[in-house]
Parts: sequence; structure tokens; C-alpha cells
Amino acid sequence: VADIHFNPNAAEIAATLVEKVRINPGNFSGGAKKFELTFSEEAYAEELDIAERKLIPFLRICKDNGTALRIGTNHGSLSDRIMSRFGDTPQGMVEACMEYLRICEKVDFKDIILSIKASNTRIMVYTVRLLVATMKSEGMMYPLHLGVTEAGSEDEGRIKSAVGTGALLVDGLGDTIRVSLTEDPEKEVPVAKKLVNHIHQRINHSPITPIKVVGFTPYEYNRRATHAVLNIGLDNVPVVISTFHSSLKEAELKPDYVYCATLEDATLTDHKTIVPLPIWKQMNQQNNHFPLVNTKEFLDDDFADQIVFLNTSIIDFDEHVIAKLTTHAQVVLLISSSYINTPVEQRAFILKLNLEGLTHPVLIHNAYQEDDLETLQIKAAADAGILFLDGFADGLYLDNKGEVSSLDLLNTSYGILQASRARFTKTEFISCPGCGRTLFNLQETTKEIKKRTSHLKGLKIGVMGCIVNGVGEMADADYGYIGSGPNTVSLFKKRELVLRNIEGGKIAVEALINLIKENGDWMDN
Repeated sequence: VADIHFNPNAAEIAATLVEKVRINPGNFSGGAKKFELTFSEEAYAEELDIAERKLIPFLRICKDNGTALRIGTNHGSLSDRIMSRFGDTPQGMVEACMEYLRICEKVDFKDIILSIKASNTRIMVYTVRLLVATMKSEGMMYPLHLGVTEAGSEDEGRIKSAVGTGALLVDGLGDTIRVSLTEDPEKEVPVAKKLVNHIHQRINHSPITPIKVVGFTPYEYNRRATHAVLNIGLDNVPVVISTFHSSLKEAELKPDYVYCATLEDATLTDHKTIVPLPIWKQMNQQNNHFPLVNTKEFLDDDFADQIVFLNTSIIDFDEHVIAKLTTHAQVVLLISSSYINTPVEQRAFILKLNLEGLTHPVLIHNAYQEDDLETLQIKAAADAGILFLDGFADGLYLDNKGEVSSLDLLNTSYGILQASRARFTKTEFISCPGCGRTLFNLQETTKEIKKRTSHLKGLKIGVMGCIVNGVGEMADADYGYIGSGPNTVSLFKKRELVLRNIEGGKIAVEALINLIKENGDWMDN
């Protein structure tokens, strides 16, 4: 596959030599971005006509040579023309893709696959869903290539990729995938295979009864309306629950609640604690200790105004539970699943809550038996991410019976919330995998920048291999470190160039840190 930017002539040559050519509607015909965002109707139509005149000869060459086409639209590289009308929105990304599809259909060229990517998982998921709906409305059904672009490295890159791509696979969308890591390329494929294999296990799963959808759109973020119980629900950030373990004392990020299965454990922690009902009764209903009850216990006891965590699933959610919930507001629902298609069952449960007019906050409880951290991260992120991307859930409790440590499990929970853009607890890094245009040590530089800046909670830093697409692809970043030549980089604040062609490595990293400090975004670790 040849990936061509800015040069239709190169695309035409490539089409005679390779099996597939990827072009980007954002730069195929219009050249480099000038950030001119005012277009009259006539100017808009004229540029679209130019795109058609350049695209059709290329399509004829593809047809003559049996060459396939990938139309690859990226969040950070939309044309000025599209930006002028739609901004860098899902609607703009979809329209950029559809314009080229319509031209292809006009000349009966069908050998097409579509990709529509972003480093922002919400944008990526909503945009692909909207693209599918738009294609369907126009009678088109082309295959999809999925990926979270510039996902980063290490745990963050794996979790972010599984959250975004996993959510779409859960929805039944996607035909090929790419995991984009700032690591050696051979490390990407095993991650992709683990993700695909996890989803493939759900083939021929037991049917889940459809639920009428109320108060939800799949194309934009709207957090489910809930009332608050403690600090859970309403406008509070999603919480993290962890099974009690002595190692949690060493955690940099502490859980909001711990679950203690025994009386002894419950006496060893000063966290807000969730305990089984019999132990809670033994503890004389102490403050900061809350009972976890099953459906039978919930229905059999009164509880009055007592705060209760109800461990339940859609199987137990009958008219008796619904009736009691309508009179008991101080209940947090901890929902698990007995289906192999876990996130879809949990989504159906939450949609049923909405249908019944219940606004109790919901915590996702997913259990695994994994000894390998990477495998756990991928499965947990693919299962839970979709529910936070869509604003359905108010907290996460990951449970694992394998060899993964309690601290790794806790960090995975926080990583899923950050990758889903539901709760930010550290710096977000947007870094590309590198390519032939990268002329500095991208992997080592990314590691060094992460080491120096990972404590800057909520800040977004882009580390990009080249200037060709770097400025656009780090569109969401607060600061950018972008390769500009052999071991030289340029530094950006938002999309504004601040320092051009400075020496890379330690000098440029220090300059980046100074730039962050000068703009008041630095804090000491």
C-alpha cells in the first residue's frame, strides 16, 4: 500500500506499481493548508470541482491496473474548504470522505476501503458511526479500516487503541484495523490480533433483547442523566473501585473506593469501603463503609435511606427491582454480565434504566482471569471503553483472578477512563509511530518527554515525526514537538509555531519544558 499526501502525480505513478493507494481528501488536491477558512459558495464549489478533475484521471489508472483505493480522512488534516463549513467535526470528516466517494461512484469505481481516524477516541468513534449511517442513507456500503491515529506508546497506546477501535468492533463495524504505536512496528500486530481475537469470541453469542433507545445519540457525547449518590453520578467524574490489597498504599493514583471481602480487610483500609452485607452488619454500619447487596438481599431488606451498592445484571432486573428502585434513591448499581458480549448487555441494561425513568448512577463491574497485563488491558479497554465514550457509566471496577498485580489493574482502570476522555489523571500524549519522513529518534524522544512531563494532569502534548502532517495531526494538543529536518524540530503552542528548526534531543526537550513554563502550564512533580 502506498500512502500518498499532497501529490496527485505521485498517486498516479503509485497506482501502476502497488496493490492499493491511500489518499487523503484533506490534501490530495488542495496542497498545503493555509488556514484560510472563509469560502464563498462559488469558491467552495470551484475547489470541489478541482478535486474531481484531479481524482477522476487517478481513478481511471487504478481501474486499468486493478489497484484498490483507500480514502483516508484524518481529524487533523481536513482541507481549509471543509473546515470553513464544518470545522474539525465528525460532520466535516464524514463530508470530506463522502465527497470523494460520490466522485468514485460517478465513474463507477468500487474498489474502495474507507478509513476515518483521529487521536481523540470520542471523535473517532462518533465519526465512523456517522459515516456508516451517511453511506447507508445514500445507498453505499464500503468496507472500513479502523484505527486510533497517534495513539502513543506503552500502556497508554495499547489502552487507547483498544478503547477506540474496540468500541467500533463491539458495534459490529470494521473490516481491517491498524494499531498505531510509537514503538517498533512489529509490536503493533500482536496488540491488533489480541483485540480482534477478543471480539471474535463473541460470534454466535446468545441474543440480547433489543431495548428502545431513549435519551441517546451515537454521534455525539451526552452523559446519561443521573442523580448523585455520594460522589458518584450527576456531574462527578467517574470513580474507580479496586479490590483491597496492601500494595494499594504504594499507588500513585488511589482508588476512590475499595471492595473488601472480609472483615479483616475492611479494618485495614482508610478508603471509602464497600463490603458484603453480612460484614457491613457486623461492623455496626460504620461511616465510610457501604453494603454491597445482591438482588435478593435488596428486595428482602428495607434499607430505608441507607446508601447501598446493588450488584445486579439485566437478568435480575425485573418489575420488583424496578419498583423498589423508584422509592430508593440512595442506590448505586454495580452491573456485571453473564453474557459473552459483555458491553452490549451492559448497554442494554442502562438503556432499560433510561426507559424506566430511573436515574441511579451505574458502575461497570468486569471480571477477568488474565496473567498477561497487555491482554488484560486490551480486553478491559475494549469492553468498558464504549460505555464511557457514550456517557453511560459513572465508574469502573475491574476484577482479575490472574497474576496481574493490583497496581497494574488500578492503573488500567484509570487508563481506560483517560483514553475514553471521561476522567483525566495525567498528561495525554499524542505521538505517531514514525515513518520514512522521521529524521530524529522518535521513540527515545517520546520516552524522555513522557518522563519529564507525565505529571502535568490534563495537558496534551504532541510528539510528531514530521512537519508534513504533524501540525494537523496534533490538532488537539496544547504543545507540539514536531520533526522538521535531520535531527531538528519545531515547537508549537496549539497550532502556532513558536520555535523553528532547533536542535533536537535534550536541547529541544528543555526548550519544550521552558515553553510550557513560560505559558503557565507547568507544575512541579
